[in-house]
Amino acid sequence: CSTCVGCGGLIQDQFILRVSPDLSWHAACLKCCECHMMLDENHTCFVRDGKTFCKKDYIRLYGARCSACQTVFTKNDFVMRAKTKMFHLECFRCAACRRHLVPGDEFALHGDGIYC
Repeated sequence: CSTCVGCGGLIQDQFILRVSPDLSWHAACLKCCECHMMLDENHTCFVRDGKTFCKKDYIRLYGARCSACQTVFTKNDFVMRAKTKMFHLECFRCAACRRHLVPGDEFALHGDGIYC
């Protein structure tokens, strides 16, 4: 028998949900730790630091964000990278003059800003 991470009880059910190698759950106990939505075959489960999340909350908390507007990137966004920073194409602008920078433009990264 395994112990359920959600309720702490023994799992004697026919099915045990193993979210990661060391996390076992009763099917009725596997929920998002933020919104408490049930995570099942219809809702993807994400794990971080031993906590379970639905896709929406995981992306909201841990998704990659634009360094300029702080909005989480979607799968359809095109991005520009400057070292460890990522920007929406529209947000990739000079911090001083606000000129839109495009691939091939020379720029410098200084602090949190990019400059032409």
